[in-house]
Amino acid sequence: MDTERELAGRALYESRLKNLHGLLMPDAPAWEDLASEVRERWCSYAQDEQ
Repeated sequence: MDTERELAGRALYESRLKNLHGLLMPDAPAWEDLASEVRERWCSYAQDEQ
């Protein structure tokens, strides 16, 4: 089950993911394909932005 913190991390990741195309960067993996450590890092980034 997704926690509010994980949902915020995922939302931040997916919003930043959209910027990669404009920067001519390769596609990033989907949220589900990220390692748990990477997902946790994104959750902490989202928490820091609040």
